[in-house]
Amino acid sequence: MKCSLLALGLILTSVSCSMLGPKPHTAYTRPDIQRPVEKLVVFPVTNFAGVQDDIAKRAEVSFTGKWAELYGKENVVPGGPVVFKLMEQLGKDTYGKFIGSLDDVSKLEQLHKDPKVRDFLATVTKQFGGYHFALAIIDGSQESYDSKTPVNVHIGLFDSQNLTWKWITKIQDKKGIFGNWGASTQLMVNNSFELINELEDVKGRKVASENK
Repeated sequence: MKCSLLALGLILTSVSCSMLGPKPHTAYTRPDIQRPVEKLVVFPVTNFAGVQDDIAKRAEVSFTGKWAELYGKENVVPGGPVVFKLMEQLGKDTYGKFIGSLDDVSKLEQLHKDPKVRDFLATVTKQFGGYHFALAIIDGSQESYDSKTPVNVHIGLFDSQNLTWKWITKIQDKKGIFGNWGASTQLMVNNSFELINELEDVKGRKVASENK
């Protein structure tokens, strides 16, 4: 098998061997939630404060592209402008409660009881339709990475009809001798989709489609 190793600072695009770098794990899953994905509303990649920096913007391009590879470009809807507008209207605290459940699923129970969060989710659903929401949160910064503090990327698929996460993945990295924050963030997003392919049973869906 051939592996493509990019130079320091460049983005790892694709490899044909086993995963390089940090490995993701499933932080939460609901096997009982089986509603098929028709379309995805891709939320902006931010930190847990709802802030998007240049690194997050670049990661969002890859994040959206990876979903397009799974479900087709025509089924992936960028939701950034609408979500940011709703953040301004409802306040970042409301949005923070929603995305905070990516790191603490016990907060899910509180989401159902919070009218502002429910209004936010209902507004997004009204705008785009009752589809799944795809989110990625970067829990870290250039400063924390440079200080060799572990940083995390959380990715979740939210079922807007059942008001719960279908699954959440988490991956962690830490600066090494030749670490680069932008490249590390990109690598964590890419590697997460190795696991997401399994969670979404990409191989199984392809076989089922071929057998029709």
